[in-house]
Amino acid sequence: MQRLKSWTLFFLLLTLIWGVGTAVAQDNNQLTLNLSRDFGTGLGSNIQGRFSFRVEGPDTLTRVSFYIDDQLVGEDSEAPFRLQFETDDYPLGNHTLYAIGFTADGQELQSNRITQNFISGSSANRTVLLIVVPILVLSIGGTLLAAWFTSRGNKGGNPANIKVHGPFGGTICPKCHKPFARHIWGLNLVVGKYDRCPHCGKWSLVRAMPPAVLDAAVEAMEAEAQQNQQKPAADNAETWRKRLDDSKFDS
Repeated sequence: MQRLKSWTLFFLLLTLIWGVGTAVAQDNNQLTLNLSRDFGTGLGSNIQGRFSFRVEGPDTLTRVSFYIDDQLVGEDSEAPFRLQFETDDYPLGNHTLYAIGFTADGQELQSNRITQNFISGSSANRTVLLIVVPILVLSIGGTLLAAWFTSRGNKGGNPANIKVHGPFGGTICPKCHKPFARHIWGLNLVVGKYDRCPHCGKWSLVRAMPPAVLDAAVEAMEAEAQQNQQKPAADNAETWRKRLDDSKFDS
C-alpha cells in the first residue's frame, strides 16, 4: 500500500506540472480572465510555453481584447472568447495580463489582472527536474528495497509461503519453472511483466498464467520439496549402514 501511495503521489505531481494550466478564480468583475496551458510548463506563477487567454462574461459580450503589459496581443469576436500566445515571444520576467470586453449595448468591461513570470525553456526544464528526479529516485528506491526484503524472505523458503495468486496474476518462472504471484514493482511491458522470481532470484519477462496451470505447478513444487526432504533421510540411513559394514572389517 505504501508503494502504491508513492507512485500515486509521483503521477499526481506530474499531472500538476504537465497537465494543469494556471487558472484564476472569478472575482467581482463582470469579465473574468483565466489562463490555461496548451503546451509548456506551469509551476505556480512561473510559466513557459504556449498558453491561452480565456474569458467568462455576460451573454451580451460581443468582442474581447487581450493585453500583456498594456500591449494589445489580439482580439476575438466569437464565443468562447480565447486567444493563444507564446511566452517565448516576450522578454523574460514578470508580465501583467488582462482583457477588455465590449457588450452589445456599448459597455466596456475590465477583467481581473494576472501577473505571471515568463521563464526560459532551460529554466523550466531544470525546475521540473529538481522536483521530479528526487521523487522518482525515492519511489524507485523504496520499491526496490521493498522487493529485496520480500524476495530475501521468500527465496529458498517453504513453498507453502510462496503466493501464486495475486492482484497482478500468477506466473511460472522460465528459469526455475516454479510458480509465483507477479509483483506490483514489476515493469509492465506490452507482452508481459518484467519481474523477479522469489525462488531463484532471477528477472524474466513473464505472462499471467491460468489458475489451473498455477495450481498444478504448486502441486509439482510441493511434491519436489517433499522428495528433497525424504532424500537426505534415506542418504543418512545408507551412510550409517555403510559405516557399520566398514566397522566389521576394521575389528
